[in-house]
Amino acid sequence: ITRTWTATDACNNVTAHIQTITVQDTTVPVITTQASSIVVECDGSGNQGAVQAWLASNGGAVATDNCSDVTWSNDFDALSNDCSAAITVIFTATDACGNTASSSATFTVQDITAPITPEAPAALTLACASEVPAAVSLTATDNCAGEITTSGVDTIAAGQCPNSFVITRTWTFTDACNNSSAVSQIITVNDTIAPTFVEALPTDS
Repeated sequence: ITRTWTATDACNNVTAHIQTITVQDTTVPVITTQASSIVVECDGSGNQGAVQAWLASNGGAVATDNCSDVTWSNDFDALSNDCSAAITVIFTATDACGNTASSSATFTVQDITAPITPEAPAALTLACASEVPAAVSLTATDNCAGEITTSGVDTIAAGQCPNSFVITRTWTFTDACNNSSAVSQIITVNDTIAPTFVEALPTDS
């Protein structure tokens, strides 16, 4: 602002005085509420809805300025594919004169949910070991889009005779974040069939 005072006497002699007033905003915005970190469970679709809502709210951060409104920006790039990896985002409030203040927080996608198991095959009771079927292939689903590893193990418990035993057949499903679940089938082998003669018995003489 250029402010001018002019003094004029009765004979029209004039003297002027000029004052210059400079208004300069050098005060940064004030972060009144800091951004808040958030942890969400993996949804299998990249959690884009959750992260976009968090970014749109500036992580919950609030700022005021002494001269103008503020505009918000952030340095978010992309979510990590690592299990339970936290992405740190800086939210920046900028006033009309380019003064800035910032607040940072983390967005974490975690996977603590085990794979959803299929139904195990029905229990079996068999007479002979030769009747034990081969293990079938089972498939699980998961809340995340990563690969599921399936492993199968037979555990055998002895019965009351050499041809009697119980097999516990277990399928274990493990997702990319090492969450696991399992189902089991019980196969009982119990020899209850009596021997049979393959030749005729001698007759009494």
